[in-house]
Amino acid sequence: MDLSLISATPWDYILVGGGLCASVVSHRLLEFDSKLKILVVEAGPNANDRPDIVWPNSTNLIGGDFDWKYKTVKQSNLDNRSIDLPSGKALGGGTVINSGAWIRGDKFDYDLWGLTVNDSRWSYDGLLPFMRKSESFWSEVINRDQHGHCGPLPIQSVTSTNREFPLRDRVLRAWAELGIEALPGFDGNAGNPLGVGDLQENKNGGRREIAAAVYPLKGVTVLTDTLVEKVLIEKMPHGTGLSAVGIKLAGGVEVRGRQTILSAGAIRSPQVLMLSGIGPAEELAKFDIPVLLDQPGVGRNLSDHGILYHAWKVKDPSAGWALGSGNPLFNKPQYGYGTPGDFIVSTDVSKNGLIAAIAEDEGATPDPATHPLLANKRTFTEHMLIYAAAPDGSLITSVLITLLPTSRGSVKLSSADIRDAPLIDPNYLGSAVDRYVAREGLKLQVKYLGSDATVIGREILDGEAGAPGFDEVLSVNSTDEYIDARLRAAMGSTYHPMGTLAMGAVADADLKVKGVENLRVVDTSVFPVPITGHLQVAAFAMAEQAAQIIYASRA
Repeated sequence: MDLSLISATPWDYILVGGGLCASVVSHRLLEFDSKLKILVVEAGPNANDRPDIVWPNSTNLIGGDFDWKYKTVKQSNLDNRSIDLPSGKALGGGTVINSGAWIRGDKFDYDLWGLTVNDSRWSYDGLLPFMRKSESFWSEVINRDQHGHCGPLPIQSVTSTNREFPLRDRVLRAWAELGIEALPGFDGNAGNPLGVGDLQENKNGGRREIAAAVYPLKGVTVLTDTLVEKVLIEKMPHGTGLSAVGIKLAGGVEVRGRQTILSAGAIRSPQVLMLSGIGPAEELAKFDIPVLLDQPGVGRNLSDHGILYHAWKVKDPSAGWALGSGNPLFNKPQYGYGTPGDFIVSTDVSKNGLIAAIAEDEGATPDPATHPLLANKRTFTEHMLIYAAAPDGSLITSVLITLLPTSRGSVKLSSADIRDAPLIDPNYLGSAVDRYVAREGLKLQVKYLGSDATVIGREILDGEAGAPGFDEVLSVNSTDEYIDARLRAAMGSTYHPMGTLAMGAVADADLKVKGVENLRVVDTSVFPVPITGHLQVAAFAMAEQAAQIIYASRA
């Protein structure tokens, strides 16, 4: 559609950003009412059929053409490094470049979300119907009450694709030797992920499932390669408040609509809102942006999951344990369908050390019976063994993800120009709890991989390969100081930013921006608490429910 015609059309809904959530919401709204006039404005292109992104061995993903290529400000607890923070810049957003891991997270976190906003729709049971609605799970037997089988997103597992790896049985036995058992049905997506579950991915025979393709936008007007400068906000008659009336594109064109929905992600959505005059007054004043509503919560509460990779030496590469070893098994096509690993393992941490870390952060000894990090088992860390790291099969990779950060960061403006990326500060390892959890998670992996306590350590591996800048390697004899140094030197991002327009603080439980009529937010920026999964599962479910909430409010 011509830009002049877009500008002249009175839209029912304008969505700022065309990522995962916008794809779901616009598709469902049009499904509810085919006469609706819906406009989606996306900064990137339509990449749905690009052959260089749809397969696991694609070459144009993170760091490529469809990545915003964000970098954080220097992180004081990571040796003052600036951390890469990729983010999808195309229709479908992160689903264009992510790894596709389908990891729901822990029921406790969703229930805490519902409790935080005093609305059971955002609890685990409240979101479960929408989790089920979005997926077509690979098994109709495993946890039937937890999974959907008719949704647009095919979910595959290592088992369903018949690509169990040669180390599978030993990896499973090694975790059991440390007291970490397999989950029923190897299903970590049933609300309680603590244990060993099969790796699950939202892929269809290995093919990437882009949100804008599996939730087709036929009938929706889509404007690609276009930045939105700000939301147009006007004072309502008789001084009764503020109302969003549309958007202004970066080229100056104004587009009017009855409802505007911010769906640009946890980095861009707060930036757009601040450029629109909604945010912390002192932040807007730095760039002479007129303050329409002083809202201190905008851009605050940022959290992200941290990640650490470390490589371990295979005693006998010719045994065929890893990719590159020459094992003919890996030539079968299904071994290219996804990440080369069998399991996702989720664990708690020792409460004794956790109590001390909480006391350091909060200035008082916590009550183990009531403190949310202590009173229940929590999903603090995630572990994965990837059977690849060297072209000759001589190394494998261990992955540690810290899922439950207590530190919070921010997104702030760098200028008054939407073309300039904002200042992103996730504040990684910014609390004693986060440092303790990362240290304990890495210790567990070292015990698993590098000691006689497990069959992997006894029979398969021959010590850690080491890291640049360090003379020693990780071992069960490593000191806390050395482990902390390794974490500071190499921890990065899992690309799961959330919380910067938190529900309860900035948005209400109907996803409306507080103090502004006809303006909503639907993306991971509204998560009020960290979700201990890979965020796309929660984002699909949230967007499914958001579409229902938005449509039901039309009357």
